[in-house]
Amino acid sequence: MEKLRAENLNVKYKNFTLDLSFTLEEGEFVSVLGPSGSGKSTVLSIIAGLNEVFSGKLLLNGKDITHERVQDRNISIVFQNYALFSNMNVEKNVAYALRMKKKGRKETDEKVKALLALVGLSGYEKRKVSTLSGGECQRVALARALAKEPEVLLLDEPLSALDAALRKRLKGEIRRIHDASEHMTTLYVTHDREEAFSISDRIIIMKDGHVEAQGTPEELYRNPPTLFTAMFTGEGTTLSPECFGYQSDEIDSVFFRPENVIIKEGQFWGDLDQYIVLENAEVISLDYLGSHYLILLRYNGHDLLAESEIRPDNKYVNAYIRKSGMRFYRDDRLI
Repeated sequence: MEKLRAENLNVKYKNFTLDLSFTLEEGEFVSVLGPSGSGKSTVLSIIAGLNEVFSGKLLLNGKDITHERVQDRNISIVFQNYALFSNMNVEKNVAYALRMKKKGRKETDEKVKALLALVGLSGYEKRKVSTLSGGECQRVALARALAKEPEVLLLDEPLSALDAALRKRLKGEIRRIHDASEHMTTLYVTHDREEAFSISDRIIIMKDGHVEAQGTPEELYRNPPTLFTAMFTGEGTTLSPECFGYQSDEIDSVFFRPENVIIKEGQFWGDLDQYIVLENAEVISLDYLGSHYLILLRYNGHDLLAESEIRPDNKYVNAYIRKSGMRFYRDDRLI
């Protein structure tokens, strides 16, 4: 069931224009991914009602909320700087939305207790916000947002200020909390590709104020609809078709992932009809990533990336590119 729809939403600034169309299904966890300045956070501000819309429509459950006040939308937003009330303890921060709804004391206490348990902060009710760690503050902010029982939860780079180990742990917690909140739809803004790919049902790629691509993580990684999407969603190599002997007016670029390049220093036992063979490619650099090496090769003046579980012993290797892993583009669009 469709939960939220953006129809040709247009917001104009002095040096930037945002033009958006997308839908969110009920219960989906969708991430908005893109480079700095692409308009990711502005998308959340528009949905939350913090930014005025120049034209277009925003529909929640089929109802036009384009010009509704912030407090009249059943939408919650969590900012990257937490935005907690420093003069209140944890309990009062979480209870704030419930008091605005004029909930009774007993119901409020029970709800706060349940929400803190949900985010893993049972027993923190009387703690001062100033004594909390960054990860704990983010959990309180999330509990406070959930107290409103929103139909749509907006998360604006909530983990960007945390260290890598804590980000990894909390991103899984955020997904768990989403799954435990019945029928809630989540829109999560991040610049971290791995973060988005690991927890999202679907991803929206932003570029220069518009939606460049959208789909499941698997779809965007395996069949990126544009070259920008291909390079933004993972490591890869883009070469001209002439490098492979292709002569076609229909193809501008060939793209492939490192895992589709096999390197061999001895005899190759695969079906050569399934590969493009580049003999005597030069090994330029090696990055050890734990489970494999990411290898930069140079062939006839062109650089390409390959993966290997084994560190090559020689300076020159043969590279075998899987034809099934090659994607062809014209005018930066997949063909």
